[in-house]
Amino acid sequence: MIFPRKVPKDSSEEAQTFKYFNIAYAIALTLILLISIFSQALIQRYLSNQIDDSHVLNFAARLRTYNQTLSKLALLIESGRDIETNRKEFLNTLKQWQKSHQGLVSGSDFLNLPGSDIDDMDQMFDIIQVPFNEIVEASNGMLGELYSTRPLDSLNLDPYISKILENEKSYLLGMELIVFDYDRFSRNAVKKLKDIEYLLLGFVFLTLVLEAAFIFSPLAKRIKRIIKGLKSEERNAKSLADQLSAANQTLEASHRELREINFALEKATYLVKTDDNGLILYANDKYCHITKYSMSGLLGKQLFYNNMGGEENVIYHHIKDPRRKKEVWQGEIFDHASDGTGFWLDVTLMPIIDKNAQVYQYMVICTDITQRKKTERELRLLLEERIRRQEAEQKIKSYSIINGQEKERKRVAAEIHDGIGQMLTSLRIKIEMMENGHPQLQKDISQITEQLKSIIHETRRICSDLLPSVLEDFGLSAAIKELIRINADSNISIVFEDNIYAEGLDKEIETGIYRIVQEAINNAIKHSNGDQVFLHVDNDAEYVNVIIEDNGVGFIFDENKLFSSEYTGKANGLRNMHERAELLGGMLNITSEQGKGTIIQVEIPL
Repeated sequence: MIFPRKVPKDSSEEAQTFKYFNIAYAIALTLILLISIFSQALIQRYLSNQIDDSHVLNFAARLRTYNQTLSKLALLIESGRDIETNRKEFLNTLKQWQKSHQGLVSGSDFLNLPGSDIDDMDQMFDIIQVPFNEIVEASNGMLGELYSTRPLDSLNLDPYISKILENEKSYLLGMELIVFDYDRFSRNAVKKLKDIEYLLLGFVFLTLVLEAAFIFSPLAKRIKRIIKGLKSEERNAKSLADQLSAANQTLEASHRELREINFALEKATYLVKTDDNGLILYANDKYCHITKYSMSGLLGKQLFYNNMGGEENVIYHHIKDPRRKKEVWQGEIFDHASDGTGFWLDVTLMPIIDKNAQVYQYMVICTDITQRKKTERELRLLLEERIRRQEAEQKIKSYSIINGQEKERKRVAAEIHDGIGQMLTSLRIKIEMMENGHPQLQKDISQITEQLKSIIHETRRICSDLLPSVLEDFGLSAAIKELIRINADSNISIVFEDNIYAEGLDKEIETGIYRIVQEAINNAIKHSNGDQVFLHVDNDAEYVNVIIEDNGVGFIFDENKLFSSEYTGKANGLRNMHERAELLGGMLNITSEQGKGTIIQVEIPL
């Protein structure tokens, strides 16, 4: 720990001195560290032993409880109360008591009990072993009687119960002595640990005293001499610093102005300076040229004051905001020149701060972006025109598809009506003739005739769905009434009101409206679970209006998702209705709420 001090005799005095202090300080800290580690190891070992002792005491108390419980259960069994339950509990208590006792005496990893390494404790365990064995033997004999096939007689249990009660006191007294011995050993361990800790504390104190005498005291004297020398040097440096400070302030002001000008020249196309209120103090020639004002005409005016909006420019919201006025602002501004021509500027507003940290000027740097804005507008118009063309093309495609569907429906309906329909009618007549010629087959032929009538009715309904002849011959109102008649056998009542002009409508409009009404009625019959549909159709000189309303269960409808992938395969009918209305230049609106039915409104221009 203690090194002989060597007085340096050459230019390496400082290095030798600090090397000595470093080595001595490292050794002192190492000793303190080793003492602390050793002390902590002793404390942790004692705490571990204390935990083990506490666990042992806990199990000793548990063993006493088991012994007392065993005696209690024996007396309850002797009294004859609830023998079956007490017998099982007696057996379980005996097993737990034996296992815990063996773990306490010999140690058990399962029960987390350490083995005893104290001779006195082993002797105490030997003392309680005798009453323990006697109680175990008596308990086993009692269990033999309890589980015997012979009828239970309390007289046979008396010897065993007496033996248990006789040895109980000895066993409990022995366990009490074991608890007291463990407490005594624990107290002795604490006393021993205290003595060692006091010894280590004294050693640490001695180390600190030697460290103060041979390290800190010489080092403090050395530092004191150094500080004295530094103070002398500080006085000389302060005199030079005062002279440099005045020169630096002048130089810094010049540099600040130069940086501001250089930044403006490098970054700006147009340059303007204003006071702290945003009034123009200076504007370069380019700014004067784009605004078509002279320099004298701009002085004292607000920035972008000729915006013809009648309101203060947005840049002044920043200047007048005390929280943001010291921040840089950037944005795009549209302004007008003196002759009324407009131009766009990309504007950067930078505050200039004085030595009191206050804004005293603003520098405004602008870039002309008029051409870019013009190009953006042209691109936007081109994009809008492209979208309009795509929508028009889509409408033409959809119109062609729907027109093709109607023609195909007309062809299929004609073939069914003229082909299958005629053959079914002919077949029905022949069957009726057979029925008249063969009375004995009348019952079977009647059934076939009824089925054939149903087939003919269904065939006519399909033909009507594909292309109702009533629509071709008599117009929209008659076709809707025919549609209602065909669906009269459904569980829903349809109320129809119409106010259609007698001269009729264009065939394409009639077909489109009929298909929309047909799809809406089919949806109401299949999905609404309602009992009434209200249908209203009217027209004036400009529009045809259709309202279909049911009192069914309704549904959640989002028009924005009608053409999304979420509704793919789920809302083909709704999409077809919507497309038909759009192809006719009209609009279709669906209003539905769960539990309150659905309303479909259609408006088609004439």
